[in-house]
Amino acid sequence: MALLSHPFRDERQRRLLLLITLATCFDVFLVQARFVLKQARVHPSGDFIWPEVQAFFGLSWTFLTWNLFLAWIPYLAALLFERLQAAGAGRWTLLFCFGIWLAFLPNAPYIVTDFIHLEPRPPIPVWFDMVLLFSYACTGMALGAFSLYEVHQALRRQFSGKAAHLIIIGAAVLAGFGVWLGRFLRWNSWDILTNPTGLLRDILQTLANRYELIKAFGISGLMGAVLLMGYLMLYGMLAAERRN
Repeated sequence: MALLSHPFRDERQRRLLLLITLATCFDVFLVQARFVLKQARVHPSGDFIWPEVQAFFGLSWTFLTWNLFLAWIPYLAALLFERLQAAGAGRWTLLFCFGIWLAFLPNAPYIVTDFIHLEPRPPIPVWFDMVLLFSYACTGMALGAFSLYEVHQALRRQFSGKAAHLIIIGAAVLAGFGVWLGRFLRWNSWDILTNPTGLLRDILQTLANRYELIKAFGISGLMGAVLLMGYLMLYGMLAAERRN
């Protein structure tokens, strides 16, 4: 009941949720604007055919909308984790919520790798698709940074400051490794439960292959560092706001 009556820690948490919701709406708007632009160039008469109807509802860019949906899961899990921890929830409840957050966290920076789909798709200008992908990637990274912030706040109440910092850094590195698993080995977050044997086998094969290991470590470190840098910038801005 306490969570229902006080769903937010403070005004800042509520404001961040509102901002990321607006960013998500803007991303969806860009997909619909893409349809309008294509319709105007290909069918000036306004006649609708099924591929255009699909594009209008974002179905032709399902991978982007789906990936953004998955990026929301760690953020919502982080909000729940922070609120449950503040309310004094049990250890197993907190561990379960933390596990959901950690498993789905890679989906936030993963959207950056969707730039691999950028290519000329006439009659849509390539710059429009570039802006579209960039907007989705920024929203995904923001969801990742916001979720790190919420979990960090909870961990700082639970452990020492140094331990909380190390957990957050480790989570960012694991998120980078999760991006590698998703983009190059095509695994999903839920495969941790649905196919743990196959996932573990592919991880061990990667560790046993020197070339794949170097590649995996490089990409994991790079994506983890990008996520962590985004979080540090957010943390610095919010810390400066608190001092003022």
